[in-house]
Amino acid sequence: MRQGSLSTRHLAELPSRQPLTMFAATGLSGLLLDRVFPQSMQVWLGTMCAMVLVWWVAWVAAPKLSNSLRTRPTLLTRLRTACWFGFILFTFAGRHALDEWQYASATIRDVLTIEEEPTVMVAVIDEPVRLQRDALENTVARTSGVTGMGSGPNGHHDVQYQTRLVVRVVTMRRGTQPVPITGRVMVMVDAERQDLRPGDTVKLYGRIAAIPPPSNPGETDQRIAARRQNVHARMRVGSADQVEQLPNAGDANGQHSWNVWLQRWLADRAASARDTILNQIEPSQRGLALALTLGQRDFLDRTTNERLLVTGTAHLLSVSGLHLGIIVLLTGVVAGLLRLPIAGSVTLIVIVMLFYVAITGARPPVTRAAILLSTVILARLLARPHHPLNSLSLAAIILMVWMPAEIFGIGVQLSFLAVATLLLCGRPFSNALTPAAETIRVEERFDELAQRSQAAWRRALSFIASWTGRVLWYSGAVTLMALPLVWSQFHVVSPISVIVNVMLSPLMALALSAGVLTILAGWSLPSLAWIPGGICGKLLAIMQWVIDSAADLPGGHFWLPSPPTPWVITFYVGLVAWAAMRPIVTSRGIRRRVLEAGLLVGWIGIAFALATSPAELPDQTLEATFVDVGHGTATILRPNRQEIWLYDCGWMGNANATSRNIEDALWSLGATRIDGIFLSHADTDHYNALPGLAERFSIGMVLVPPGFFEGDGSALARASETIRRHQIPVQEVSRGQRIRRGQPSWLDQLEVLHPPRERMDANDNANSLVLRIDWGERVLLLPGDLEPPGTAVLTNTPRPPPGGVMMAPHHGSLRMDAEAVLQWARPLETVVSGGQRAAKPEVTAMLSAAGGGVHVTSREGAIRVRMGTDGALQIQAFLQQPW
Repeated sequence: MRQGSLSTRHLAELPSRQPLTMFAATGLSGLLLDRVFPQSMQVWLGTMCAMVLVWWVAWVAAPKLSNSLRTRPTLLTRLRTACWFGFILFTFAGRHALDEWQYASATIRDVLTIEEEPTVMVAVIDEPVRLQRDALENTVARTSGVTGMGSGPNGHHDVQYQTRLVVRVVTMRRGTQPVPITGRVMVMVDAERQDLRPGDTVKLYGRIAAIPPPSNPGETDQRIAARRQNVHARMRVGSADQVEQLPNAGDANGQHSWNVWLQRWLADRAASARDTILNQIEPSQRGLALALTLGQRDFLDRTTNERLLVTGTAHLLSVSGLHLGIIVLLTGVVAGLLRLPIAGSVTLIVIVMLFYVAITGARPPVTRAAILLSTVILARLLARPHHPLNSLSLAAIILMVWMPAEIFGIGVQLSFLAVATLLLCGRPFSNALTPAAETIRVEERFDELAQRSQAAWRRALSFIASWTGRVLWYSGAVTLMALPLVWSQFHVVSPISVIVNVMLSPLMALALSAGVLTILAGWSLPSLAWIPGGICGKLLAIMQWVIDSAADLPGGHFWLPSPPTPWVITFYVGLVAWAAMRPIVTSRGIRRRVLEAGLLVGWIGIAFALATSPAELPDQTLEATFVDVGHGTATILRPNRQEIWLYDCGWMGNANATSRNIEDALWSLGATRIDGIFLSHADTDHYNALPGLAERFSIGMVLVPPGFFEGDGSALARASETIRRHQIPVQEVSRGQRIRRGQPSWLDQLEVLHPPRERMDANDNANSLVLRIDWGERVLLLPGDLEPPGTAVLTNTPRPPPGGVMMAPHHGSLRMDAEAVLQWARPLETVVSGGQRAAKPEVTAMLSAAGGGVHVTSREGAIRVRMGTDGALQIQAFLQQPW
């Protein structure tokens, strides 16, 4: 009980020992309060006034009203303290409410829908212009669901670079007239426009749409990220000449205000730094160099981004504390060479640090690091005591006031979590002049004296072993603390990251130093910039090799469905509770480390079981989910809770062979394995997601029509290589063939209707693999891209019973022989897996001519069909009824 009392005393003293930490925790609670229970600013303002009134009563009025209160000063003190914390809580809740009101008050939200529309817009550029590789936009466009927002499913724009603008709208054409509009829009220009700067007024000709909700289960909601960036819509501009620069309004004298001038100057410096890197670093390493030095990840290809993710090294390219530390170190060296006094050195360091923060975009991680370093420098300059956790809390407070929405971003959360873990795993109280601390220091000095008496090679080995063990400990601690968040958000668990981060940290520090020197040389001595540029490139090449090797290492990482969000919250709430209970648990004789390891293993085990538990499915029910992939096909078949099959997996414009949306839908079902994939024919929009799926899921077999792999093309070669590398069995199937797996299964209800064993003398579409699945009284027909003359062959086979469900052949193309197929199949419902063209009214009219219902994925999102053996039929559209 004595130790328990001691722990309680320490908790009671926490506000005085860690005032900023308590302030930050209370502020965060206020932001969460308004996020979970949103209220108007007036409500929070009234609550704040109530807290002030209660505090005034407790401080002034109450002691004068009753003599009994004078004998209970502790009660009044606690009441006043509670009022202070309540005031802080509701102040931050009001700050969050104000931020939400400002975002929601933009009038552009009232005039746009998720359907694209052409427009002419006059706007002011609000942020520095950014260039990015066009290929990176493939996935963004498809996941956003906005046609033309990138090289998505409905087309590919063959340009080398895109220009990304964030603009503040002034007017937008509505009908035939421009009208005043407020809001911020992200504009993608399919060309280079490096001449534009913040504050420029531009007229834009393009297509605009609101940011749509997710259209598939498990898909990331792009509106959340847009909200954090204060962006209300996205716009596509097709060429450079569709961006017309107008005379700037400026102030009354036609001049920019000082803050716009500063933004423009910083944008010039950032663009100059980017150009220096692009000119001095070899092409294969430019993306890594820009990400490392300036935090610009727009030039990284998707493969590199994914390899950084699975090796747990993506954070190394996020400009943060390590980057600023190196900048401060280099600046300190320069200040030393110039023999500046302490005040001058500190001033130079702060100026350089703020400049670096500004040209890298002032993102939350680097802003947090700048505040943390500034407090350390200031404390040492003033010879004042300093506590790292208080400094970290100060950074959190500033960010919560400045950009409250960003606090809920995964990047910010991981950044603060990593720094807090490093501080707590070190010695945050080492500066305390306590007897215990002094005893430890004396023992360390004796150890140092003993080591100095050893041979030089022994001291070197001892230092290397000690440094390696310490860094591995830090890396492992950060990895474990971040595990629930990374697993939940990115579906990956990366044990190899513990070792890879240790290997890459010194290389990254050297490469960053060389990159910064390259930029400085490019500004002052351009003829010598190639020297540090070459060194930076070589170091980055080594880093790339390490990352690639680690990414290919078997067992180095695992792709998994996400654990439930409440279970992730349980981990961090439990972590805080355990930190408070540690002294009590230790006093009872329990081996703390063993218990901690057991709790961690137990959490991971339960999280894995919850994440991989198959989604619910009624008994004797066949479930078919038509994933919204744009112009393409991906149908998930679930004959029972344990098995998952796919009919096709691809979409048009998927040049990177990714599997996003399909994998999200599969993970939402708790899947880690795909029992089999039917590939209907060799058009890329039906199979080009296979490489991505093979990296993330175990695939039991691939079933194809005869002659599937006889064609040419890089996509088909890539699919073949994927099948060979992952040793996936391949089986050719044709008309009349039953698929056997050695025991009775649902495949007994599946029949291949087309193509015949001998391939027809026609294109791949005519030879599409057509499946018929009989399930009780209902039939599910999957015809691929079947078209004449294959259509005539199909309609000459025995007719299925009416009242079933059919996927429209060829994505609902108006050129197919729809009437013949519909008359033959007589479906009750038809599902169209297609893009914007499939959503045209003509397609619906054609497919509903026989009286059946029509569902289009690009219009309704993913379509889930459930058929019971008793004849029950349920169809659910994700955009209307998310599941």
